[in-house]
Amino acid sequence: MLSWSELPQHPIIIAHRGASATAPENTLTAFSQAIECGVNAIELDVRLTNDNRVVVIHDSHLRRTTNGKGNVHESSLSELKMYSAGSWFHKKYTDERIPTLTEVIELVHGRVGINIELKHEGSRREGNILVEQTVKIVEQYRAEQLVMFSSFNHALVQYAKILNKNIIRGILFHTYCVPFYSPPKKLKEISASFLICNKHLLRKRLIDVAHQHNIQTGIYTINTEESLTKALRYGVDCIFTDDPKTILTCLKHSFR
Repeated sequence: MLSWSELPQHPIIIAHRGASATAPENTLTAFSQAIECGVNAIELDVRLTNDNRVVVIHDSHLRRTTNGKGNVHESSLSELKMYSAGSWFHKKYTDERIPTLTEVIELVHGRVGINIELKHEGSRREGNILVEQTVKIVEQYRAEQLVMFSSFNHALVQYAKILNKNIIRGILFHTYCVPFYSPPKKLKEISASFLICNKHLLRKRLIDVAHQHNIQTGIYTINTEESLTKALRYGVDCIFTDDPKTILTCLKHSFR
């Protein structure tokens, strides 16, 4: 099975919610398209259902990416499977359903890395259950070296470390990464290997300081040649993109 640390390409190209520019995000089709494009890894978001199943969906509410109503955490897996996760994107994707994390891992079958972003806005206890269930699935498939856990909720990433120290960890920041300058205390506490920031926060100084502390950097979401060129110039390690086909083509041309 592929190991995250052995991903061959630099920078690592990660399909953000799959090939979400050409297929409905966080669906099996989006992930399949991304793998066919030749990405190094896929990124997905996980949430917990009311029967403690780990499903792949970004928003807490169903309205944007399904034809359902209500909140994910208030619905059972069987209820969620009734809704289309693709008709909002195009009618040809009407049969797409919200996948479980298990279904995605089986689809990937060790071919690419998986960045699992933990999504949770509720109580700490419920958040811990999400982490526990997610770690359990990863361990069941012996995929510890295949995945990276990340979250804006750094406590969830820290709990993942407690449960399984072998799982690679990354943390996300909404705002400019002040922790790096005095020094990167937060990442040391979590023993995180990756720092992931919005492209609007990209600074050469940030990348340099991260590398000085042996921390790899990821930038989202890069969908144009212009933004890719800037990221490459600054030495970013991981590129998150909605449009892997376009970015891989640009990358190929940039190294000619």
